[in-house]
Amino acid sequence: MKRQLSTVSFLSVLVAGGACSSPAMPPDMRPLGNITSAPRECDLISAKAIKLATGLDDYTAYGTKMDSAQRFASCTVREDSNPGGKRGLLIELFDPSENDAEDLANTKLSTQGKNLPNGLGPGFAGRRKNAQEETIAFVYGWTSDYKRLLVVSLLEGAPGRDSLADATEFFRQLKPVLLDKSE
Repeated sequence: MKRQLSTVSFLSVLVAGGACSSPAMPPDMRPLGNITSAPRECDLISAKAIKLATGLDDYTAYGTKMDSAQRFASCTVREDSNPGGKRGLLIELFDPSENDAEDLANTKLSTQGKNLPNGLGPGFAGRRKNAQEETIAFVYGWTSDYKRLLVVSLLEGAPGRDSLADATEFFRQLKPVLLDKSE
């Protein structure tokens, strides 16, 4: 009995001690962290997330805007150390999109894309080869009216990373910012 009381007393001290300290923020368990945290490239994309997803330490990122209102159109990340500047990441927003439901269905079929996970809305993800026979992980997602299309393309090759999971995470976090904002 004495042993149980001391255990209870010890646990009471731990609980009471924990109640007095300020709660610690839980660690960010997402694969890439906050995609839009500072410092940012292209005024939107986290430099840390880019480095993790692409595996590139030396890169150049440049973005384009849709109009003078400075709305995001694209962000391209290219490797600096390669003279040809191999692309590592491309995020594009088409607003308005020139693709209708049939175009997107044909693209999904030709690339053998799979539906996005529940809750991410209409779209698909998959892998394809580019002209240089490199594998590209991609995500296509759009608004329910097909007026805006967000495409994330990520060249595979970052050590220890699942490029398709990373491309999907970029999409998941950018969707509310770029697609859902005016729907």
